[in-house]
Amino acid sequence: MNHTKKWLAAAAGLEEDIRYLRAALQSSPSQAASGLKQSIERLQLAVAVFQENAASGMRWPSRGDLFSIHLRPCAAATIVNRQLKFSN
Repeated sequence: MNHTKKWLAAAAGLEEDIRYLRAALQSSPSQAASGLKQSIERLQLAVAVFQENAASGMRWPSRGDLFSIHLRPCAAATIVNRQLKFSN
């Protein structure tokens, strides 16, 4: 599978997760709705990035790149993502 197909397959997987969360949102108590909506928004952003990476022909990250990501609060995660994107 080439890099473009990997990005598109990953985006399709995230879209499946979005559908699952939207279904859960329909039957969730109001306290949980906010968290589900935030999760959906984050996944939609990731889908857009993955599709952009596919369109630009960006290289799929190596296992080492993926396992070296340590997520911190949102601002730090954005910096890590930018470093990954520009290192290719």
